[in-house]
Amino acid sequence: MNSPDPTTHDEPASGNPRRGNGRIRLILALGAVALLIFWFYPMLFTEEASPEIPQEEIDPIIRAQIEAARQPDEESAESAPEEIESKPETIDIQTAKLEMPQTLPPPAPDLEEGEAARILIASIRNGRENLELAQLSHRADSFQQEGKTTDAYLLYFFAARQGHADSALILGKMNDPATFDADNDVLERPDPTQAFKWYSMAAGNGLSEAQTRLAILHDTLEQAAADGDPQAQRLLLNWQ
Repeated sequence: MNSPDPTTHDEPASGNPRRGNGRIRLILALGAVALLIFWFYPMLFTEEASPEIPQEEIDPIIRAQIEAARQPDEESAESAPEEIESKPETIDIQTAKLEMPQTLPPPAPDLEEGEAARILIASIRNGRENLELAQLSHRADSFQQEGKTTDAYLLYFFAARQGHADSALILGKMNDPATFDADNDVLERPDPTQAFKWYSMAAGNGLSEAQTRLAILHDTLEQAAADGDPQAQRLLLNWQ
């Protein structure tokens, strides 16, 4: 009978028991790790908002300090739009100052004596002005009151030549020795010949006062001619 070889033995059919236990421990370890990750994951990656403390639990003094700290922020927030709106105005003012010329243009020089009347007469002749003779005479009166005697004289002269009786009467009085104004700046001395001409023109246009002034002038010339005034004598010879 053959005895079994002690150096040889049959392997069990179930395999190595140590290798199976290692696998179980590995599975348990992985499960424990997964459980830990599942448990701590929300705590690591989720931020919990701290609950707001109720107002009644805040100390009154601390609450007053918090309110005082909030007021400047609210006031600055309310005033911010006004400051923003006021900036364009400031920019506009500064821009306007930069655009202003450093020196102002010199004022227009005053017109020379008689220049205003000459401009007006030229405008009437060219058709740019359309004034009635009475209006023109009133304009001459205004010049006279302003002390612009040359302008007034030129307008009276123009209106009288156009047939305005009142203007002719005024020119007659300016030249009449009986009504001559020594303080006027236009005529140096009276001129009976010019007075006769203007009085006659005004009387011819129906002005009765001009006829009266002619009669008075005739008497004045007769007296001057009797005193030997040659101009008065010549004028009386031509008086018809």
